[in-house]
Amino acid sequence: MKNSGKTPLLRARNIEKKLGIKRLYIKLEGANPSGSKHDRLAWRIVFSAMSQDKSNIIADGSKPYIKALSYYTEIYHINLTVIQFKNQLWKSELGSHVKRLDYTGKAKPKTYNLYQKLDIEDKDYLAVEGMNHIELKSIAFGSIADEIIAKMKYPANTLFYTHKEDYQNSIYNAYLKNYMKTSQELPELFSVMSSKKSNSSENDLLVDDDLIAEAYSMLSKFEHLKMKKKAAIPFAGFLAKFKKGEISKGHHVIVLDTAKTRVDIRRLENFDDISKDQLLDYVDHYLDRYSDPVEDAKDALENAMEKGFILVASRGEIVDGVCVVVHMGFSQFIPTYHLAYIGMNPKSKGRGLGTELIEYAVDLADGKISLHVDLDNYRAKKLYEKMGFKHVYNRMIFQNEE
Repeated sequence: MKNSGKTPLLRARNIEKKLGIKRLYIKLEGANPSGSKHDRLAWRIVFSAMSQDKSNIIADGSKPYIKALSYYTEIYHINLTVIQFKNQLWKSELGSHVKRLDYTGKAKPKTYNLYQKLDIEDKDYLAVEGMNHIELKSIAFGSIADEIIAKMKYPANTLFYTHKEDYQNSIYNAYLKNYMKTSQELPELFSVMSSKKSNSSENDLLVDDDLIAEAYSMLSKFEHLKMKKKAAIPFAGFLAKFKKGEISKGHHVIVLDTAKTRVDIRRLENFDDISKDQLLDYVDHYLDRYSDPVEDAKDALENAMEKGFILVASRGEIVDGVCVVVHMGFSQFIPTYHLAYIGMNPKSKGRGLGTELIEYAVDLADGKISLHVDLDNYRAKKLYEKMGFKHVYNRMIFQNEE
Protein backbone atom coordinates (compact mmCIF):
# COMPACT_ATOMS: atom_id res chain seq x y z
CA MET A 1 0.00 0.00 0.00
CA LYS A 2 1.43 3.36 -1.03
CA ASN A 3 0.87 6.23 1.39
CA SER A 4 -0.10 9.73 0.38
CA GLY A 5 2.43 12.42 -0.34
CA LYS A 6 6.05 12.28 -1.49
CA THR A 7 4.79 12.93 -5.01
CA PRO A 8 7.28 13.65 -7.82
CA LEU A 9 8.62 17.15 -8.38
CA LEU A 10 9.20 16.97 -12.12
CA ARG A 11 11.85 19.15 -13.71
CA ALA A 12 10.05 20.24 -16.89
CA ARG A 13 13.14 20.38 -19.09
CA ASN A 14 11.27 20.12 -22.39
CA ILE A 15 9.04 23.10 -21.57
CA GLU A 16 12.06 25.02 -20.27
CA LYS A 17 13.69 24.53 -23.66
CA LYS A 18 10.51 25.46 -25.51
CA LEU A 19 9.98 28.69 -23.56
CA GLY A 20 13.62 29.56 -22.98
CA ILE A 21 13.35 29.74 -19.19
CA LYS A 22 15.86 28.56 -16.59
CA ARG A 23 14.06 26.30 -14.10
CA LEU A 24 10.48 25.03 -14.10
CA TYR A 25 9.24 22.36 -11.69
CA ILE A 26 5.87 20.61 -11.66
CA LYS A 27 4.46 18.96 -8.54
CA LEU A 28 2.48 15.89 -9.65
CA GLU A 29 -0.28 15.34 -7.09
CA GLY A 30 -1.96 12.84 -9.39
CA ALA A 31 0.73 10.37 -8.33
CA ASN A 32 -1.07 9.92 -5.00
CA PRO A 33 -2.76 6.48 -4.69
CA SER A 34 -6.29 7.64 -5.53
CA GLY A 35 -5.07 10.17 -8.08
CA SER A 36 -5.28 13.60 -6.43
CA LYS A 37 -4.07 15.91 -3.67
CA HIS A 38 -7.07 14.81 -1.56
CA ASP A 39 -5.17 11.70 -0.46
CA ARG A 40 -3.08 13.91 1.81
CA LEU A 41 -6.15 15.00 3.77
CA ALA A 42 -8.14 11.76 3.50
CA TRP A 43 -5.65 9.51 5.27
CA ARG A 44 -5.27 12.07 8.07
CA ILE A 45 -9.05 12.13 8.50
CA VAL A 46 -9.10 8.33 8.68
CA PHE A 47 -6.40 8.29 11.36
CA SER A 48 -8.18 11.06 13.27
CA ALA A 49 -11.38 9.00 13.27
CA MET A 50 -9.53 5.87 14.39
CA SER A 51 -7.78 7.74 17.21
CA GLN A 52 -11.21 8.79 18.53
CA ASP A 53 -12.57 5.23 18.29
CA LYS A 54 -15.09 6.23 15.64
CA SER A 55 -16.32 3.26 13.64
CA ASN A 56 -17.92 5.13 10.75
CA ILE A 57 -16.97 8.20 8.72
CA ILE A 58 -19.89 10.16 7.29
CA ALA A 59 -18.65 12.34 4.45
CA ASP A 60 -19.69 14.82 1.82
CA GLY A 61 -17.64 16.59 -0.80
CA SER A 62 -16.26 16.44 -4.32
CA LYS A 63 -15.63 13.24 -6.28
CA PRO A 64 -11.84 13.27 -5.73
CA TYR A 65 -12.34 13.85 -2.00
CA ILE A 66 -14.81 10.98 -1.64
CA LYS A 67 -12.64 8.75 -3.84
CA ALA A 68 -9.65 9.37 -1.56
CA LEU A 69 -11.68 8.64 1.57
CA SER A 70 -13.00 5.48 -0.06
CA TYR A 71 -9.44 4.31 -0.75
CA TYR A 72 -8.15 4.80 2.80
CA THR A 73 -11.24 3.65 4.68
CA GLU A 74 -11.13 0.37 2.75
CA ILE A 75 -7.44 -0.13 3.52
CA TYR A 76 -7.80 0.63 7.25
CA HIS A 77 -11.09 -1.27 7.61
CA ILE A 78 -13.25 1.62 8.77
CA ASN A 79 -16.77 2.21 7.47
CA LEU A 80 -17.53 5.04 5.06
CA THR A 81 -20.99 6.51 4.51
CA VAL A 82 -21.54 9.30 1.99
CA ILE A 83 -24.46 11.69 2.19
CA GLN A 84 -26.37 11.77 -1.07
CA PHE A 85 -28.40 14.89 -1.80
CA LYS A 86 -30.46 15.59 -4.90
CA ASN A 87 -28.63 15.78 -8.23
CA GLN A 88 -25.82 13.56 -6.91
CA LEU A 89 -26.41 10.29 -8.73
CA TRP A 90 -22.66 9.66 -9.00
CA LYS A 91 -22.63 8.73 -5.31
CA SER A 92 -24.68 5.64 -6.18
CA GLU A 93 -21.76 4.31 -8.24
CA LEU A 94 -19.12 4.14 -5.51
CA GLY A 95 -17.49 0.92 -4.27
CA SER A 96 -19.49 -1.80 -2.56
CA HIS A 97 -17.95 -1.00 0.83
CA VAL A 98 -19.32 2.58 0.69
CA LYS A 99 -22.78 3.07 2.19
CA ARG A 100 -25.16 5.94 1.44
CA LEU A 101 -27.21 8.20 3.69
CA ASP A 102 -30.18 9.05 1.49
CA TYR A 103 -31.13 12.74 1.45
CA THR A 104 -31.90 12.85 -2.26
CA GLY A 105 -35.06 14.84 -1.54
CA LYS A 106 -33.12 17.66 0.11
CA ALA A 107 -30.68 20.30 -1.02
CA LYS A 108 -27.06 20.27 0.11
CA PRO A 109 -26.61 22.14 3.46
CA LYS A 110 -24.76 25.44 3.27
CA THR A 111 -23.22 25.37 6.75
CA TYR A 112 -21.50 22.81 8.95
CA ASN A 113 -24.11 23.30 11.68
CA LEU A 114 -26.82 22.12 9.28
CA TYR A 115 -24.80 18.99 8.52
CA GLN A 116 -24.62 18.24 12.24
CA LYS A 117 -28.43 18.17 12.38
CA LEU A 118 -28.61 15.24 9.99
CA ASP A 119 -28.99 11.61 11.10
CA ILE A 120 -25.54 11.35 12.71
CA GLU A 121 -24.81 9.31 15.84
CA ASP A 122 -22.04 9.55 18.45
CA LYS A 123 -20.13 6.68 16.84
CA ASP A 124 -20.00 8.60 13.56
CA TYR A 125 -17.19 10.91 12.46
CA LEU A 126 -18.40 13.78 10.27
CA ALA A 127 -16.03 14.82 7.49
CA VAL A 128 -17.40 17.56 5.22
CA GLU A 129 -14.96 18.88 2.65
CA GLY A 130 -14.10 22.53 3.23
CA MET A 131 -16.23 22.91 6.36
CA ASN A 132 -14.20 21.26 9.11
CA HIS A 133 -10.74 19.79 9.79
CA ILE A 134 -9.07 23.17 9.27
CA GLU A 135 -5.93 22.11 11.14
CA LEU A 136 -5.71 18.77 9.35
CA LYS A 137 -6.11 20.53 6.01
CA SER A 138 -3.35 22.98 6.85
CA ILE A 139 -0.97 20.15 7.71
CA ALA A 140 -2.02 18.02 4.73
CA PHE A 141 -1.64 20.63 2.02
CA GLY A 142 1.24 22.38 3.76
CA SER A 143 3.16 19.13 3.29
CA ILE A 144 3.19 19.85 -0.46
CA ALA A 145 5.26 22.98 0.18
CA ASP A 146 7.45 21.07 2.66
CA GLU A 147 8.30 18.52 -0.03
CA ILE A 148 9.01 21.23 -2.60
CA ILE A 149 11.35 23.03 -0.19
CA ALA A 150 13.16 19.78 0.66
CA LYS A 151 13.74 18.77 -2.97
CA MET A 152 14.73 22.11 -4.51
CA LYS A 153 18.39 23.07 -4.31
CA TYR A 154 17.52 26.75 -4.67
CA PRO A 155 14.39 28.50 -3.33
CA ALA A 156 11.40 29.00 -5.61
CA ASN A 157 10.70 32.48 -6.93
CA THR A 158 7.08 31.81 -7.89
CA LEU A 159 4.51 29.12 -7.13
CA PHE A 160 1.24 28.64 -9.03
CA TYR A 161 -1.77 26.64 -7.87
CA THR A 162 -5.55 26.52 -8.02
CA HIS A 163 -8.18 26.01 -5.27
CA LYS A 164 -6.88 28.75 -3.00
CA GLU A 165 -9.29 27.67 -0.25
CA ASP A 166 -7.08 24.58 0.18
CA TYR A 167 -3.66 25.94 -0.63
CA GLN A 168 -3.41 29.65 0.17
CA ASN A 169 -2.82 29.59 3.93
CA SER A 170 -1.36 26.07 4.01
CA ILE A 171 1.42 26.80 1.51
CA TYR A 172 2.11 30.29 2.85
CA ASN A 173 2.45 29.02 6.43
CA ALA A 174 4.80 26.22 5.34
CA TYR A 175 7.06 28.70 3.55
CA LEU A 176 6.85 31.10 6.48
CA LYS A 177 8.07 28.37 8.86
CA ASN A 178 10.93 27.64 6.46
CA TYR A 179 11.81 31.35 6.36
CA MET A 180 11.98 31.48 10.15
CA LYS A 181 14.43 28.55 10.12
CA THR A 182 16.58 29.43 7.11
CA SER A 183 15.84 33.08 6.18
CA GLN A 184 15.02 31.84 2.65
CA GLU A 185 12.81 34.33 0.87
CA LEU A 186 9.18 33.33 0.32
CA PRO A 187 8.08 32.73 -3.28
CA GLU A 188 5.42 34.89 -4.87
CA LEU A 189 2.21 32.85 -4.66
CA PHE A 190 -0.38 32.90 -7.46
CA SER A 191 -3.89 31.51 -7.12
CA VAL A 192 -5.09 30.77 -10.66
CA MET A 193 -8.74 30.37 -11.66
CA SER A 194 -10.76 30.01 -14.84
CA SER A 195 -12.23 33.32 -15.96
CA LYS A 196 -15.60 31.54 -16.05
CA LYS A 197 -15.64 31.11 -12.27
CA SER A 198 -18.03 33.48 -10.53
CA ASN A 199 -16.39 33.25 -7.10
CA SER A 200 -13.02 34.73 -8.08
CA SER A 201 -11.53 37.71 -6.28
CA GLU A 202 -9.34 40.59 -7.41
CA ASN A 203 -6.28 38.72 -6.10
CA ASP A 204 -6.87 35.72 -8.36
CA LEU A 205 -5.04 35.29 -11.64
CA LEU A 206 -7.74 34.57 -14.25
CA VAL A 207 -7.17 32.53 -17.43
CA ASP A 208 -9.48 31.87 -20.36
CA ASP A 209 -10.31 28.59 -22.11
CA ASP A 210 -7.84 29.16 -24.95
CA LEU A 211 -4.91 29.56 -22.56
CA ILE A 212 -6.02 26.53 -20.53
CA ALA A 213 -6.15 24.46 -23.72
CA GLU A 214 -2.66 25.67 -24.69
CA ALA A 215 -1.32 24.82 -21.24
CA TYR A 216 -2.88 21.35 -21.37
CA SER A 217 -1.44 20.71 -24.83
CA MET A 218 2.08 21.70 -23.75
CA LEU A 219 2.03 19.54 -20.62
CA SER A 220 0.73 16.56 -22.57
CA LYS A 221 2.99 16.94 -25.60
CA PHE A 222 6.29 18.03 -24.05
CA GLU A 223 6.21 16.44 -20.60
CA HIS A 224 3.91 13.47 -21.35
CA LEU A 225 1.58 14.16 -18.42
CA LYS A 226 -1.81 12.53 -17.96
CA MET A 227 -4.62 14.73 -16.61
CA LYS A 228 -7.91 16.42 -17.38
CA LYS A 229 -7.81 19.75 -19.17
CA LYS A 230 -8.95 21.79 -16.17
CA ALA A 231 -6.01 20.44 -14.14
CA ALA A 232 -3.74 22.57 -16.35
CA ILE A 233 -5.19 25.84 -14.98
CA PRO A 234 -2.17 26.64 -12.72
CA PHE A 235 0.23 26.22 -15.65
CA ALA A 236 -2.05 28.44 -17.75
CA GLY A 237 -1.51 31.11 -15.09
CA PHE A 238 2.24 30.70 -15.45
CA LEU A 239 1.92 31.05 -19.25
CA ALA A 240 -0.14 34.21 -18.80
CA LYS A 241 2.62 35.78 -16.71
CA PHE A 242 5.32 34.53 -19.08
CA LYS A 243 3.62 36.02 -22.14
CA LYS A 244 3.40 39.39 -20.39
CA GLY A 245 7.14 39.28 -19.71
CA GLU A 246 6.55 39.01 -15.97
CA ILE A 247 8.49 35.77 -15.42
CA SER A 248 12.16 36.19 -14.54
CA LYS A 249 14.96 33.63 -14.99
CA GLY A 250 14.52 32.20 -11.50
CA HIS A 251 12.98 28.96 -10.24
CA HIS A 252 9.26 28.41 -10.74
CA VAL A 253 6.87 25.76 -9.42
CA ILE A 254 3.46 24.62 -10.68
CA VAL A 255 1.25 22.46 -8.43
CA LEU A 256 -1.05 20.23 -10.50
CA ASP A 257 -3.80 18.60 -8.43
CA THR A 258 -4.40 15.50 -10.55
CA ALA A 259 -1.55 15.24 -13.06
CA LYS A 260 0.77 12.24 -13.29
CA THR A 261 3.22 10.79 -15.79
CA ARG A 262 1.94 8.56 -18.58
CA VAL A 263 4.00 5.65 -17.33
CA ASP A 264 2.88 2.08 -16.71
CA ILE A 265 4.77 -0.08 -14.19
CA ARG A 266 4.46 -3.81 -14.71
CA ARG A 267 6.14 -7.00 -13.53
CA LEU A 268 7.64 -9.18 -16.24
CA GLU A 269 6.44 -12.79 -16.13
CA ASN A 270 9.00 -14.12 -18.62
CA PHE A 271 11.53 -12.99 -21.21
CA ASP A 272 9.03 -13.19 -24.08
CA ASP A 273 7.81 -9.59 -23.71
CA ILE A 274 11.30 -8.12 -23.35
CA SER A 275 14.22 -10.39 -24.16
CA LYS A 276 17.08 -11.03 -21.77
CA ASP A 277 19.52 -9.35 -24.19
CA GLN A 278 17.31 -6.25 -24.41
CA LEU A 279 17.08 -6.05 -20.61
CA LEU A 280 20.86 -6.38 -20.38
CA ASP A 281 21.16 -3.51 -22.83
CA TYR A 282 18.84 -1.35 -20.67
CA VAL A 283 20.82 -2.20 -17.55
CA ASP A 284 24.09 -1.38 -19.30
CA HIS A 285 22.95 1.97 -20.72
CA TYR A 286 20.65 3.21 -17.94
CA LEU A 287 23.10 2.47 -15.11
CA ASP A 288 26.00 4.14 -16.90
CA ARG A 289 29.21 3.92 -14.79
CA TYR A 290 27.59 1.64 -12.22
CA SER A 291 27.17 -1.23 -14.69
CA ASP A 292 28.50 -4.68 -13.76
CA PRO A 293 30.10 -7.20 -16.13
CA VAL A 294 27.59 -8.71 -18.55
CA GLU A 295 27.79 -12.19 -17.02
CA ASP A 296 27.02 -10.78 -13.54
CA ALA A 297 24.04 -8.86 -14.86
CA LYS A 298 22.79 -11.93 -16.76
CA ASP A 299 23.03 -14.02 -13.57
CA ALA A 300 21.02 -11.40 -11.69
CA LEU A 301 18.32 -11.30 -14.38
CA GLU A 302 17.91 -15.07 -14.34
CA ASN A 303 17.65 -15.12 -10.54
CA ALA A 304 15.17 -12.26 -10.56
CA MET A 305 12.94 -13.89 -13.16
CA GLU A 306 12.95 -17.25 -11.38
CA LYS A 307 12.86 -16.26 -7.70
CA GLY A 308 12.65 -12.48 -7.47
CA PHE A 309 11.05 -10.02 -9.87
CA ILE A 310 11.79 -7.60 -12.69
CA LEU A 311 9.82 -4.36 -12.96
CA VAL A 312 9.60 -2.24 -16.08
CA ALA A 313 8.32 1.33 -16.31
CA SER A 314 7.18 2.16 -19.83
CA ARG A 315 5.47 4.95 -21.71
CA GLY A 316 3.79 3.38 -24.72
CA GLU A 317 6.56 1.52 -26.56
CA ILE A 318 9.32 3.41 -24.73
CA VAL A 319 10.96 1.74 -21.70
CA ASP A 320 11.77 4.47 -19.19
CA GLY A 321 13.05 2.39 -16.30
CA VAL A 322 14.10 -1.09 -15.21
CA CYS A 323 14.24 -2.50 -11.66
CA VAL A 324 15.83 -5.92 -11.04
CA VAL A 325 15.25 -7.52 -7.62
CA VAL A 326 16.99 -10.81 -6.80
CA HIS A 327 16.14 -13.41 -4.15
CA MET A 328 18.91 -13.85 -1.56
CA GLY A 329 17.80 -17.27 -0.31
CA PHE A 330 17.18 -16.17 3.27
CA SER A 331 14.02 -15.40 5.21
CA GLN A 332 15.46 -14.00 8.46
CA PHE A 333 19.28 -13.72 8.45
CA ILE A 334 19.34 -10.89 5.90
CA PRO A 335 16.47 -9.38 3.87
CA THR A 336 14.94 -11.93 1.53
CA TYR A 337 15.27 -9.67 -1.53
CA HIS A 338 17.97 -7.35 -2.80
CA LEU A 339 17.52 -4.56 -5.35
CA ALA A 340 20.33 -5.46 -7.73
CA TYR A 341 19.77 -2.85 -10.45
CA ILE A 342 17.58 0.17 -11.02
CA GLY A 343 18.13 2.41 -14.00
CA MET A 344 16.25 5.22 -15.72
CA ASN A 345 16.14 6.50 -19.27
CA PRO A 346 18.22 9.73 -19.09
CA LYS A 347 15.45 11.55 -20.95
CA SER A 348 12.96 10.67 -18.21
CA LYS A 349 14.96 11.50 -15.10
CA GLY A 350 13.37 13.89 -12.63
CA ARG A 351 9.86 12.45 -13.04
CA GLY A 352 9.92 10.40 -9.85
CA LEU A 353 9.92 7.11 -11.77
CA GLY A 354 12.80 5.70 -9.76
CA THR A 355 10.92 6.38 -6.54
CA GLU A 356 7.78 4.74 -7.93
CA LEU A 357 9.71 1.65 -9.02
CA ILE A 358 11.37 1.25 -5.61
CA GLU A 359 8.06 1.71 -3.77
CA TYR A 360 6.50 -0.92 -6.04
CA ALA A 361 9.41 -3.27 -5.27
CA VAL A 362 9.10 -2.68 -1.52
CA ASP A 363 5.42 -3.60 -1.72
CA LEU A 364 6.13 -6.81 -3.67
CA ALA A 365 8.90 -7.77 -1.23
CA ASP A 366 6.64 -7.01 1.74
CA GLY A 367 9.37 -4.72 3.05
CA LYS A 368 12.00 -7.51 3.17
CA ILE A 369 14.42 -5.81 0.80
CA SER A 370 17.87 -4.24 0.79
CA LEU A 371 19.84 -2.20 -1.71
CA HIS A 372 23.41 -1.06 -2.23
CA VAL A 373 24.49 2.58 -2.40
CA ASP A 374 28.02 3.93 -2.71
CA LEU A 375 29.23 5.67 0.44
CA ASP A 376 30.00 8.87 -1.45
CA ASN A 377 26.61 9.00 -3.18
CA TYR A 378 25.07 11.25 -0.53
CA ARG A 379 22.15 12.37 -2.67
CA ALA A 380 20.95 8.81 -3.34
CA LYS A 381 21.52 7.81 0.30
CA LYS A 382 19.37 10.71 1.50
CA LEU A 383 16.60 9.76 -0.94
CA TYR A 384 16.61 6.11 0.19
CA GLU A 385 16.50 7.16 3.85
CA LYS A 386 13.40 9.23 3.17
CA MET A 387 11.80 6.14 1.65
CA GLY A 388 12.38 4.11 4.81
CA PHE A 389 15.78 2.47 4.19
CA LYS A 390 18.43 2.59 6.93
CA HIS A 391 22.20 2.30 6.63
CA VAL A 392 22.97 -0.93 8.51
CA TYR A 393 26.33 -2.26 7.26
CA ASN A 394 28.96 -1.90 4.55
CA ARG A 395 30.01 -4.78 2.28
CA MET A 396 33.59 -5.96 1.70
CA ILE A 397 34.00 -8.40 -1.19
CA PHE A 398 37.00 -10.71 -1.48
CA GLN A 399 38.79 -10.52 -4.80
CA ASN A 400 41.42 -13.11 -5.70
CA GLU A 401 44.17 -11.27 -7.56
CA GLU A 402 46.09 -13.59 -9.85
